[in-house]
Amino acid sequence: MSLAISMLFCACQPELTAEMVIQKSLEEAHGGKALWETPKVLIYEKTTTFYTSDGKVESIKKQTFHNTLKPTFTSKVKWMEEDVEKRIVFDGKETFVFTDGYQVTDDSIVEAAHKEIMGAQYVLWQPYKLLTDEATIVSEGIVRLEDKTDAYSIKVTYPNSDTIWWYYFDIHTFLLKENLIQHSETTYSQIVNLKQEENTGLRLHQDRKSFKVDVGKDEKYLRATYHYNILELK
Repeated sequence: MSLAISMLFCACQPELTAEMVIQKSLEEAHGGKALWETPKVLIYEKTTTFYTSDGKVESIKKQTFHNTLKPTFTSKVKWMEEDVEKRIVFDGKETFVFTDGYQVTDDSIVEAAHKEIMGAQYVLWQPYKLLTDEATIVSEGIVRLEDKTDAYSIKVTYPNSDTIWWYYFDIHTFLLKENLIQHSETTYSQIVNLKQEENTGLRLHQDRKSFKVDVGKDEKYLRATYHYNILELK
């Protein structure tokens, strides 16, 4: 893959396997596996700012997530959209969508809402979920990131999904620095972690930027910024 916007591969090769890199990331940079397995409840705010291709703010979405992590994952998310209250509820088996208290039953809307809840937890609960999900993880060596630092590149694929993820871990600190996501043959997203929070001990996401990348046209622009505020983890 030749991306003018992306990562330049080093000639050197790491001795660590993909599993070893993720394990070292958990233990040395993200609090340790045991700490990730302790919490039962996670409550946080997520503010997403979307941008147009010419850099103008398209919309701002501030959501509150209330997640139960154990014994079964459930999630409730709510936000306001043009003075209308939106809610999504996942009870561990089914997903329900509400607009101003009225249930929405359109299958496409419910499916999109389910993906939103699952995707939000997937993204926030990394790198831990890389070791617990049914995923194929492969080391692709060491790469040079755009900020001129080196990182271990881990390619991640999932059963019944065409989406391909790459995770990049700093070779010195093992901190999770960024992702590259292949959505289609020519369309990618590059997500850069700008800052991790310091209060939980897990160094969860705090500030991130997402760039839309069209490989064929070699174009790149800021699509979204994300700010996370962890309200409770217990």
